[in-house]
Amino acid sequence: MKSVIIKKMQLLNFKGIRELTIEFDEQRTSILGANGTGKTTIFDAFMWVLFGKDSKDRKAFEIKTYGADGKTIAKLPHEVCVTLEVSGEEITLTRRFNEKWQKRRGQAQEEFTGHEEERLYNDVPCSVREWNEKIMAICSEEVFKFITSPSYFTSRKYDVQRAMLFRMAGGISDADVAAGNEEFTTLLANLSGKTMEEYKREVAAKKRRLKADIETIPDRIDERKRDIPEAVNYAEVEQQIAEQQTKLASLDNALTELFSATKKKAAEIERENKRLFSLKQSLSEIEYRVKDEVSADYRKAQSEKREAEAKIAEIQREIYSAQKSISTIKELQESAGNRRQQLISEWRSINAEQLAFRDDDFNCPTCGRPLEVADIESKQQQMTERFNANKAARLAENGRKGRENKAQLMAYAEQLAETEKKVAALTAELEQLRQNPILTTSLSCPDYRPILTANEEYQQTITEIEAQQEVVDNLSAAAQAESPSSSLSEEKKQIQAEIDRLKKILNGREVAQRNEQRIAELEQQLRTQSEEMAWLEGIEFTMQAFSKAKIEAVEAKINGMFEIVKFKMFEQQINGGEVETCEATVDGVPFSTLNNAMQINAGIDIINAICKAEGITAPIFCDNAESITDILPTVSQLIRLVVVPEHRTLTVEDRNARAINYTRSLFG
Repeated sequence: MKSVIIKKMQLLNFKGIRELTIEFDEQRTSILGANGTGKTTIFDAFMWVLFGKDSKDRKAFEIKTYGADGKTIAKLPHEVCVTLEVSGEEITLTRRFNEKWQKRRGQAQEEFTGHEEERLYNDVPCSVREWNEKIMAICSEEVFKFITSPSYFTSRKYDVQRAMLFRMAGGISDADVAAGNEEFTTLLANLSGKTMEEYKREVAAKKRRLKADIETIPDRIDERKRDIPEAVNYAEVEQQIAEQQTKLASLDNALTELFSATKKKAAEIERENKRLFSLKQSLSEIEYRVKDEVSADYRKAQSEKREAEAKIAEIQREIYSAQKSISTIKELQESAGNRRQQLISEWRSINAEQLAFRDDDFNCPTCGRPLEVADIESKQQQMTERFNANKAARLAENGRKGRENKAQLMAYAEQLAETEKKVAALTAELEQLRQNPILTTSLSCPDYRPILTANEEYQQTITEIEAQQEVVDNLSAAAQAESPSSSLSEEKKQIQAEIDRLKKILNGREVAQRNEQRIAELEQQLRTQSEEMAWLEGIEFTMQAFSKAKIEAVEAKINGMFEIVKFKMFEQQINGGEVETCEATVDGVPFSTLNNAMQINAGIDIINAICKAEGITAPIFCDNAESITDILPTVSQLIRLVVVPEHRTLTVEDRNARAINYTRSLFG
C-alpha cells in the first residue's frame, strides 16, 4: 500500500496569504479559522502544486495578492512548496508563478510582458512533461482527486462514478451471470463475436427496418385490392374477339387485291413522271444556253468596267500613302533644321567661354592660407590646360552632331524629291485611266425571251412537256379511281379498335390474377415479419434481463466494498423501464439529501474503498469539519478545515486535542 503524507507546506503570496508555514501531523491536523481566513486556500495550494488547478478543478483562478486599492500587487513572487512523504521517501514539490517585467531600449520604466511558471521536484527544475510524469509516478490526477476530497466523487457525472466503481469491483464475466439460465446462455451463444452493446444495436436496427416494412404492408395490400378490375365473362369476350378477327381477315384479303393493282399503276405513273422530269430538265438547259449566249458581251463589258474601277482605286490609295509620307518627311526636315540652329548656338556659346580665376582657387584647402607664388603659377597652368582640353572636346562633340544632322537633312531632301516625283507619276496615270470610256458607259443585260420564243427546239420541248403532263395526269386520275375504298379502310380501323377494346378487357383477368397473387405474398410477408418482430422483442427482453442481472451482480459486489455507503445503479421509470444511474445512499437516503456530517462520512467511506482498490492513501481535506463530531475512521492522513469565528487568523491544532480512534484497520 503506497501512502502519501503531507509533512510541511509553505505559502508565499498565494491567494492573499503573504507568508505561511504549516507542519502537518501524519494522522490528523486541524486548521482553525473564521470564514475568509484562508482554510480552503490551503487545499487550493496543495492541488495547485501538484496539478496547476484549485480544489474545484479550475485552471483559471486568481493566485495573485490584492492591495487595499483592489488591484493586484505588481512584481510579487507567488510560490507554494510542499514536502511529502511517499511510502517513506521524502519529496519536495515547488511551483512558482512570477510576473515578467522588461525594460525596452529607449524607455525609462519597465513594462509587464506576461507570466512564467516554474516547477521544482526536489529543487530540480522540470519541464511540464517531466513534472507530469513524476506526479503520475506518485498517483494519477483523477485517482488523487477521488481520494483527497470527500465531496469530489459524488460531484462527478454518474457515468464517471460508474466507471470508477466497475474498475474497483473488477470484472464479472457474462458466463458467470448466465450460469443456470438457459435464455441467458442462448443469448451469449448468439453474440457471434459481438459485444452485448453491438448485438443490442443490431437487434434495434433490425426492428426499425421490420417496423417500417410492417407499417407499409396493409396500405400496399389495399392498393392491390383497388387495382383488381370488376369481374366479367372472359369466355364471352374471347368469342367476340375471334368474331372480329375473322371480319378483319376478310377485309385484309380484299384490301390486298386492291393494293396489288394500285401498285402496278403507281409503277407506270413513276415511269411517266421520270420522262416528264427529263423533258423539263432539257427545257432548262436550252433556256440557260440561250441566256448565256445573249449576255456574253454584257458580262465581258461588266468585267472590264470592274477592272478599270479597281485599278483607279488602287492608284488613289498609293497617292494617298505617298502624300502622307511627304508630310512626315517635311516634319522631320523641320525638326532637323531646328536642331541645326540649336547646335550653332551651342557652338558659339562654348567657343565664347573664357577661363576666370577666383581668389579661393589659390588657397590651401586644409588651412586656407594663400599658396606660394610658384604653386600659384603651377596651379594656373593646370587649370588652363584642363579648361582648354574640356572646351576642345565639347566643340568637337558639337561638330560631330552638326555633321550627323546635316547628313540627315540631305537624306530627307532626297526622300522628299523621290516621293513627290512618285506622286506626280501616279497622278498622271490616274488621269489617263479616268479617260477610259467604259467607265461612263451604262450597261444593261439584254432580254433573251424573244430569242427563246423564236427557238424551234425550245418550243418543241414545251409541246412535248404539255403532252407528257397530260399522260401523267390521266394515269393519276385512273389510279385514284381504282384505289382501295376509304370506307373499307375506315371499317378495318373500327374493327381493330373493337378488338383492342376487347383485349384490354381480357387483360383485366391477368391483372386480377397478378394482384391476387401479390396480395397473398404480402399477407404471408406480414405474418413472417410479425413473427420475426416478436422474436426480436423477445431477444431485447432477454438482453434487458441479462443486463439487469449483471448490474445487480456488479452492484452487490460494489456495495460490498463500502461500510456505510450503498450505490443505486438503476432508476425505475414510470413506464416500467429502468435507466442506468449512479447515486450514493446511506441507509437508503440519497447522498444529495444527507446532512453535511453524513455526506462527509459517506465521502470518507468512498475514499477508503478507492484507496484499498487502488493501493494508495493520500491526505483527505475535510472542509466544514466543524459540522461533524464523529468522523469515520480512515488510515489516510486527515486534514480538518474547521470554521471557528473567534480565530481571526489561521491556527493549527495539535492532533491530540480531540481523540479519534485510528487503531481500526480498514484494509483487513
